[in-house]
Amino acid sequence: MKKVIVLSRVSTEGQDLTQQTDEVLREVHKDGFADSNIIIIEDKESAIKLSEEERHGLNMMKEHINTNPNIKCIYIYELSRLSRIPLVLYSIRDYLVERNIQLICLKPYFRLLEVDGTMSQTGSLMFSLFSSLAESEMMLKKERMMRGRRRNRELGRSVGGRPPFGYDLDKDKSFIPDPQNSLIISRIFNDYGYGNKSMKEIAVELKEEGYFANNELNTVRLKIQVILNRTIYKGEFPYPPIISEDLFSTVQLNIAKSSQNRIVRKKEPFLLKGLVCDSRTGYILSTNGAIETYFSKHHSGVAIRRNNIDPVVWEHSKLMYERYVMNKDRLLQQIRSAYKTTAKKISVVDQEIKDIATKLERVEESYILGRISKKKSEQLRTRLIEERKLKKSRREELVDLFIRKQSQRKCLILDSINEELLTHEDKVEIINKVVSIVMVEKPNPTYSIVKVYNRINSLVYVYEVHCWRHTWTLIRESTSNKDPHTEVKMWTR
Repeated sequence: MKKVIVLSRVSTEGQDLTQQTDEVLREVHKDGFADSNIIIIEDKESAIKLSEEERHGLNMMKEHINTNPNIKCIYIYELSRLSRIPLVLYSIRDYLVERNIQLICLKPYFRLLEVDGTMSQTGSLMFSLFSSLAESEMMLKKERMMRGRRRNRELGRSVGGRPPFGYDLDKDKSFIPDPQNSLIISRIFNDYGYGNKSMKEIAVELKEEGYFANNELNTVRLKIQVILNRTIYKGEFPYPPIISEDLFSTVQLNIAKSSQNRIVRKKEPFLLKGLVCDSRTGYILSTNGAIETYFSKHHSGVAIRRNNIDPVVWEHSKLMYERYVMNKDRLLQQIRSAYKTTAKKISVVDQEIKDIATKLERVEESYILGRISKKKSEQLRTRLIEERKLKKSRREELVDLFIRKQSQRKCLILDSINEELLTHEDKVEIINKVVSIVMVEKPNPTYSIVKVYNRINSLVYVYEVHCWRHTWTLIRESTSNKDPHTEVKMWTR
């Protein structure tokens, strides 16, 4: 039994969806279809704002067609009820023609297909004509909408979306302080600016009084941080002031002071991670950043603080590197190569940032032209902005590396390594080029024996480290008859 689909759509609350459906149904009944063979799809979505993929009604229609081979006809009130975008309309037309499904439009009346399933010349002409008219009407509506937005923006009125926290809209859609939330804003600024309260303390108090009840404490603290940094609250067009300019300035000074107080010296990673072994057991020592120590996880294992062993091995490695490894011509060549490579990488990242800016413009354009929805445009913008943020962060890293390579070129005029120009990674690289492994023996708590196995001359350098004074002395150097890695492998199987 043949079935038909009645597809109705309204784009505004003021339009009558039922009346549209009833008019189409009268035509369907005239063509002899019973109610049991009619599938009604009613859609309250804008064909301007939503893409074909996001239209609920169109998706429902396609789902019915794909699952029910008896559907042979689609009835619509007018062509714009399908879409106002020609690309979408032609896509739907081709979809129906491929499946030999008739399309009947009431206003103006035309049938898309002939009886034999071929496309009607009249139907094709009417379809093309009213597709263009639908697009023209859509563009006019878009232009009116954009003019309205620009006008509202010039007058200081809302152009859509929720007002910022602390503000509401009057009947003219102008921003006004919200009676309740503006008091919270004022209180947050006063408590932080003049009350000597921290953001966390303010958050705790607000939570205890029932504000932001659905948010975690840390989330509330972050919200307070955002509020305290927003300049709109001191009065920025189109937002009226909630706090004074002086109070805002006081808050910013307090934030700056607090940030300075929070600056803590960053602990450098361990220089010898994976190189230090217990000479008695052969086990590689683990690291503990909290107590700044290399230690054995096994019973009665050795332990040594990093400030007693890292300087010894670094000074040893530096001396050996300068004596046996350092070749200024070769190093200069390597640095020049890295210098050029880094410059190219910066250029590539710059182009990627420009490409993202272009994509953002295209997203905005697509939204204005109705190719994508507001939700989709916001998702794309968020993703692109985050990607641009990552690219800019990467560029900063490359610029730092570029500057460092420039400094390294200048450093080569010296006869020795310039430590001020070396990063932690540079030091680790130098140590690994010189040192094969480091063995630690601790006869008593006051001193340790540190054996440094050289990679470059097969010698073992034995140092006595005085733990309490943080000093060391070279005891001897000798030829190693054993491969220390063999011992380590044996113990760590």
